[in-house]
Amino acid sequence: MRRYLLPAALVLAAAVALVAPASGQAGGAPSLAWSPSTGGAYDFGTAKVGDKPVQIFAVKNSGGTASGALTISVSGSAAFSITSDACTGTALGKGKSCAVSVEFAPSTAGQSETATLVASGKKSGAKADVTLTGAAAGGSTGHIYWPNEGDDTIGRAKLDGTDADENFITGAASFPFGIAVDGAHVYWGNFGEDTIGVANLDGNGANASFITGASGASGVAVDGKYVYWTNYFEGTIGRANLDGTSVDQNFITGASGAAGVAVDGNYVYWANQFAGTIGRANADGTAPDQTFITGASSPTGVAVNGAHVYWANQLDGTIGRANLDGTGAEESFISGGAQPNGVAVDSAYVYWSDGANNTIGRANLDGTGPDQNFITGANSPGGVAVDAG
Repeated sequence: MRRYLLPAALVLAAAVALVAPASGQAGGAPSLAWSPSTGGAYDFGTAKVGDKPVQIFAVKNSGGTASGALTISVSGSAAFSITSDACTGTALGKGKSCAVSVEFAPSTAGQSETATLVASGKKSGAKADVTLTGAAAGGSTGHIYWPNEGDDTIGRAKLDGTDADENFITGAASFPFGIAVDGAHVYWGNFGEDTIGVANLDGNGANASFITGASGASGVAVDGKYVYWTNYFEGTIGRANLDGTSVDQNFITGASGAAGVAVDGNYVYWANQFAGTIGRANADGTAPDQTFITGASSPTGVAVNGAHVYWANQLDGTIGRANLDGTGAEESFISGGAQPNGVAVDSAYVYWSDGANNTIGRANLDGTGPDQNFITGANSPGGVAVDAG
């Protein structure tokens, strides 16, 4: 049998025809998707009227080609709005992503809200959307509290900053600085009298000498079992039962200018003002680490939530933030203050007291929208605390 060999050029052309993708499909089409998302939806849950929780969404291109320049939009309920956008105008390459922050600000109690977050690219098929839902439970009933060092009083306002009362509690003793609140009481540290004061949540029944024997009582914190405070001059953290018994002025030792203090279910945190660090120990006081976070600038107040540790950098006029494990420290997470003394956090906002401006500041939980004059008229405010109502 005779064999016929095809010319080499013809063989090559046939091979190219078999493997080459059709025009416009080189590498596959772009494929965009939002996260977090469950079944194409994200629920903000229930928020009080006046609260403004923020969620960061990422859109990723897992397709084979770039998306083309993106456009980001929200349609539907006006309760949802974009507060930051690092995506619009960006062309996402294969495997790349960008982020958008969306705020949920319900305005009508009991009403459910729905909107759609959309990312659209110039390339065909480059589109993704996620349905946003949320509901309003009612008006914010909680409060913000702060000590006025200049007046020896405790101030209070609603969480939206209204109805500020600079004399909510009077006769707080001498130079009240730190403050904490739980479901029944307000606690504060009397720096000048070396005591911890307490009052009922409505401001009545004030006792400026609830706990005695401190040494420059500064920061105060409270959990379900104990009251904690910092002894500024001795460099220790004190602790007592909620009823003021079993006082231990040396629960944690080795601090350096111990200022603010905060607690969560696992750890105690404190600000070392002299050393410029944030310390941390186990909830039982063991294994103290005085350099858990370094690089702060005369830190005073400290706060913690389920994701981050926050502190007030008194000299730099900033609020710092780090991950719960101490990584990712950002000393200028919020800037523009004059002398931030205390810091507090709830589900929607970060709050701080400014002793030089005599104000209480507030920003969204992601650090955007800082308002240095959220509450005015304080008199050298020290710490700051919030309750959810």
